[in-house]
Amino acid sequence: MNVQYFLCSAVVCLLLFSCTPAETQNSAVMTPDAVAKVAETPSEPKVAPCQLKLGFESWEPYQYVGLEQQASGLDIEIVQAVAGRMNCSLVLQHGTWQELLGQFRQGQLDVLLGASKTPAREEFALFSEPYRAEQFQLFVRKDDASKYNFASVAEMVAAKHKVGLISDYYYGEQISALYDDDQMRPQFVESTMSEQNIAVLLDDQVDAVLEDSFVGAAIIRRKGLEQQIQPHKVKLPETPIYVMFSKSTVQPEQVSSFNEALKQLKDSGDYQLLIGKYQS
Repeated sequence: MNVQYFLCSAVVCLLLFSCTPAETQNSAVMTPDAVAKVAETPSEPKVAPCQLKLGFESWEPYQYVGLEQQASGLDIEIVQAVAGRMNCSLVLQHGTWQELLGQFRQGQLDVLLGASKTPAREEFALFSEPYRAEQFQLFVRKDDASKYNFASVAEMVAAKHKVGLISDYYYGEQISALYDDDQMRPQFVESTMSEQNIAVLLDDQVDAVLEDSFVGAAIIRRKGLEQQIQPHKVKLPETPIYVMFSKSTVQPEQVSSFNEALKQLKDSGDYQLLIGKYQS
């Protein structure tokens, strides 16, 4: 009887020990459900990178497509340097000024370069501080230069000579007033880009064209037109030039940041190095 009791007790003990759960490492091993739950836990919000979509035209030496199909020019380099100081990336899109301005007004572009500030444009755009100046002047065919002894564009168009312009460019109040005059407007012939403007001059469709002094000189040099086209003595007043930002896609705070970075670029001396690069 004692032996049976002992054997029964031993069996009961073995069963109890076998039913006792082993120590687990649940704090270190995660179930699939737990992993999924951690993966779904939101992380700290990240600040979206600054990115601006910039439109540029063919307007050498300020903005153009270079030999390696890269955006090049003084305006491009200045804005790239400023954007770098803002920690902003640029997405560049090439087109004619008319195309770019239309896309800009529709909010498809954030930034345009080489812009003049006008009341009409201020309705849909914000403007940076001026970042350079520009001056337009007349260019004429070299063989006809002696015929055009005029002191102003107004005198030239009043004498029924035709002058080439770029569509939607702003040339200042004097040219705007002439263009808005119904009797004078037929004397202006519009082109979509500067190369076309020069081409209509070579084809005798106009008697002179208005071009930025540096742009006109660059086209003449690049196309070897020194014996065919020359600058005329008539120049328009020098005007400040701005970067234009879309009101529908860019906040005023971003424009303020741009202006601060532009000031830093000028104060550093790097700005003057860029200007000198394109003036030499």
